[in-house]
Amino acid sequence: MARNCGASIIGGCCGTMPEHLAAMRHSLETQPVGQQPNLAEISVLLGDFSSVRDGTGEQPDPRRPRRRGRT
Repeated sequence: MARNCGASIIGGCCGTMPEHLAAMRHSLETQPVGQQPNLAEISVLLGDFSSVRDGTGEQPDPRRPRRRGRT
């Protein structure tokens, strides 16, 4: 799915083993690019989005409370 979304670089967290990184790189380099998934397909495969904004631009940016300046 990452390849179909346009990923050209892939990595892991600090605990990711070198073998896993090598396997991800191999997949990224050898898998042909397919059709980009839509948000519904992503949600079905990976679960619901955890943030209010899902990247569609349909919802306004959530308002953050103002921070008090120094006095």
